[in-house]
Amino acid sequence: MKKLLVAALSFLVMASLAGRVSAAGQFDHIITTADVEKITGLKGVKQVPREPLNKFLNGDLNFVTGSSQPLLMIQFRPVFVFDDMKADSGYYKAPLQGIGEEAFTSPAFAPQFSVNFRKGNYIAVVTTDIDPRDKKKTVLSMDQLIALAKLVASRMP
Repeated sequence: MKKLLVAALSFLVMASLAGRVSAAGQFDHIITTADVEKITGLKGVKQVPREPLNKFLNGDLNFVTGSSQPLLMIQFRPVFVFDDMKADSGYYKAPLQGIGEEAFTSPAFAPQFSVNFRKGNYIAVVTTDIDPRDKKKTVLSMDQLIALAKLVASRMP
């Protein structure tokens, strides 16, 4: 399990580095704090800048709770990364319908914390954090992540 988590995190870092320049700034306003609050039912959500050395807040778009707990991270990468992500048995869990052109959940182990999809020339990775009080739970549910991913996909070119 530890090896799979390290592999999944390593893969996300590689994907992050591979696509950082080509998507920079292009999707800055694709989702708002009001959108996140509406879908999650939470109040006081804040969007925060990218922190390159923070394992959770290093996305293109990052949202935290009113108490600054990491809530949602969205990364946009070139489409060529998608097939490699799908082929990684430690990362790919199950296909999803109705999000972008193709989508799946990840990681392959519990708890699930990401929805990955491709649309046009880009992929998006919509991720929540692990609950700091219970490592078997996530901050947002998969249903909430799926709803957020659908909204993001609907606004991508």
